[in-house]
Amino acid sequence: MEEKIKKCPECGSKNLITDPQHAEVYCGDCGIVIAENLVDLGPEWRSYDDEQASRRIRTGPPMSYRIHNKGLSTPVPESLTRTKRLRGIISMDSSEKILSFALGEIDRMASALKLPVEIREATSVLYRQAAKQNLIKGRSIEELVSAMLYITCRQYGVPRTLKEIAQVSRMPLRKIRRAYIFLMRKLGIKLAPADPAQYVPRFCSELKLSDAIRERAIEILKSDEGAGAAKGWGPTGTAAAAIYLAANLSGVSVSEKEIARVAGTTPITIRNRYKELQERLKLNDDFLSHLNPKGGVYSVT
Repeated sequence: MEEKIKKCPECGSKNLITDPQHAEVYCGDCGIVIAENLVDLGPEWRSYDDEQASRRIRTGPPMSYRIHNKGLSTPVPESLTRTKRLRGIISMDSSEKILSFALGEIDRMASALKLPVEIREATSVLYRQAAKQNLIKGRSIEELVSAMLYITCRQYGVPRTLKEIAQVSRMPLRKIRRAYIFLMRKLGIKLAPADPAQYVPRFCSELKLSDAIRERAIEILKSDEGAGAAKGWGPTGTAAAAIYLAANLSGVSVSEKEIARVAGTTPITIRNRYKELQERLKLNDDFLSHLNPKGGVYSVT
């Protein structure tokens, strides 16, 4: 009842106060008691620090797909460490051992890439879905989970490339790409083209460029209106070229090699994308004057 009450029925005030001692909810303005005899759904014990709470709590962590048994197994006392280890090994069949290994690989790679828990959880769900459709048998688990991690990053808009995932994976890039295509076809997943603007903040941060350059690079990519994606440009190369152009328009010296190192591409790719972006921007003088108040476009060096 307490959660449903949004305002005082008497005066309409939203200043509602909960009194746990008397199990009441009353209005802080007019003083009318709105609800009484409330039930406390919290624990019946009290704790004064985290250590005391950990000893008294009788519930486990919430269900998680990142654990092979979803965290729902019966806990074993810490004093029986050897029994706990042996019990865990014996009680797992071959499919559970494979699942445990795959989920461990997802956690390892996600930790190396500094990905949030939501990405790890979603990738674990995707792996369980593929296993349910018998897509795991006869294939390398490492390359499948690497491809699944990339798919989840794309779905959640997290800027990570296949090259970055291959660097923390035990599989080469070509095998991860093959597994990616296989999963996309078998699971019927549809992904929108990667947005180069998502890579700009991370690249600018690693290059220690200013916020103004970052915003200019994003504006340049927005003015592109997907022309780069239509031509099949890679998102990292396009983002790197936009950063290079924005830095030149701001009068900041940054080399193509330095940007290419951060973006994981080549200086030639940046130079080619830079030329085409520059040519399109020349057609829009208003946009150029907005980006560069002094006028003019810097030439490729």
